Amino acid sequence: MKNLNSIYISLGSNIGSRKCNLTKAIAELSKKMKIIKLSSIFESEPLLFENQDSFLNMILEVEYKGSPEQMLESIKIIENDMGRKSTFRYGPRLIDIDIIFFKNYEVNQDNLTIPHYDWKNRLFVIEPLYELLELELDRSKYKITGQKVKRIGSINL
Repeated sequence: MKNLNSIYISLGSNIGSRKCNLTKAIAELSKKMKIIKLSSIFESEPLLFENQDSFLNMILEVEYKGSPEQMLESIKIIENDMGRKSTFRYGPRLIDIDIIFFKNYEVNQDNLTIPHYDWKNRLFVIEPLYELLELELDRSKYKITGQKVKRIGSINL
């Protein structure tokens, strides 16, 4: 899949009331950008650092008038305002919001890489993204062996 001509962001949470965290993040994001579509909510086991609770994940398609850097700044403010604490890489998160695709932009900066540097290796990104795009997932195209996600519900706008 090439870079897409829309903006897609991922949300994840594995601390506290995970679905409430996703719902609150969507409400906060909607103050900064237009939410076009929401994927279902998927539950996934943690990758890389496995000694933590499972995550709830989803993908949003959004419209945003600013630059990718401005969007990242808005996202970081939302994460901080929601109470995200810095722990360690791949550790537990109250909320995690990542830009996966931003139109046809390619960005390679210290704090921002678009398309997201590791989206192709994360079934919890791929599965909900394919759902939004209404595409059939061919797992053989991705390095996701052993990863599982389970669709568990949705959030309505």
